[in-house]
Amino acid sequence: MGKITQKIDFWLSKLGTIFLFILIIYLPLSELALHALQSYSHLPDSLIFWLTHFYEPIIVLFFLVYLIKFALGRKLPKLEKIDLYAIAFLLLALVMVLFHHSDLQRGLQGLRFLILPYAVFLLARFIDFKNSHRLVQFYLFIAAIISVLAVIEYFFLPHGYMDIYYGISGFGFGENSLISTTQAQSIFASPNQLASYLILPFFYLLHRYFIAKKTPLATWDSYLLILVTLAIGLTFSRSAMLGVFVGTVLVFLYFGRGRRDKIVHAILFIVITATLAVEFALQNGELPRDLITHGASMVGHQQAIIDSFRSLFAGGFWKVLFGFGVGSAGPLALKLGGIVSENYYLQICFELGLAGLAIYILFIINLLTNIFQASKTTFFTLIALLVNAFFLHIFSDNPAMAVSIFIVVATVINLEAKGEGSV
Repeated sequence: MGKITQKIDFWLSKLGTIFLFILIIYLPLSELALHALQSYSHLPDSLIFWLTHFYEPIIVLFFLVYLIKFALGRKLPKLEKIDLYAIAFLLLALVMVLFHHSDLQRGLQGLRFLILPYAVFLLARFIDFKNSHRLVQFYLFIAAIISVLAVIEYFFLPHGYMDIYYGISGFGFGENSLISTTQAQSIFASPNQLASYLILPFFYLLHRYFIAKKTPLATWDSYLLILVTLAIGLTFSRSAMLGVFVGTVLVFLYFGRGRRDKIVHAILFIVITATLAVEFALQNGELPRDLITHGASMVGHQQAIIDSFRSLFAGGFWKVLFGFGVGSAGPLALKLGGIVSENYYLQICFELGLAGLAIYILFIINLLTNIFQASKTTFFTLIALLVNAFFLHIFSDNPAMAVSIFIVVATVINLEAKGEGSV
């Protein structure tokens, strides 16, 4: 029996590692793949959905095989607090789906949005993959290409070029803009998704900028940082920019004593960039007002939060404690109706109640505690994304970012547990 479990473990580790890299590479392309199949093929929508979401049943299959392995070996893996909180969050979500069995189909759809990044986090922990440098390099390479496309499309390509040149309708640059100036989108479903996806590369490159011994313009990392920063800026995503601002201030405070020259150079660059951006905005008519209000979206955002709180507390004690059920809020509500909370924490509270939110907060606190010493890049990235999540459902409606981030986070924790260092 021991030899069998060892073989299972060997193949799970090998195949699991390949699968993690496939996720890192494929997920940024998934929206483009979905719209390309819808535009070019005559396949039914249900088949297109599963072709582009092939990774979801594979994740379930991995967990089933791991359960078989644990049963055969009669031994559970060594679990840290962070893993137990993630498992508790997943189990509560599953129980709430079953509890609201009258709307099982909606619950199962909502479950996909809610638990995907945390399921992948646990999978990466079980696989015990530890090469975070390779993962981040892949992420950075993809992000650089995506950033180049974002800059090129913004300055040189017409609105709707995906449809004009490639026949992919309803997708891409010019198709999802809330302001008078079109927002960069690249190959993502929305400008906000592009901006949040680029937050990890931004802080990785910012960290390398601070630790580099060469002058700022003597390294490729600095030019890549400028590229990624420009791409984020061209999305005009207020939530992402606020998250980046908070994280950057914390980076400055952390490195402030020993890297004052780098701080001065960085602030000088920010002042110059901000000045150019303001000048561009003033020449662009309605842009300054739109940057603050995003047209009518700011009023809608505020109203969505107010409605979420009203609905939550109107549900009574048990609804406040355990929520209205998975799928009752968040991105799925945009399709099927419900509460569009415009806030990831409110989404969790509405779906899983204060119990689910408490488990999630404990998970996040342990996550930040675990990675602070191991990876400053990942720590400041998470801070920025957690700020971003106050204004969007980013961990539910952006699998390319959420899954990639939690794969990297799990890998960092694996390294920290082995005392092998990280990014």
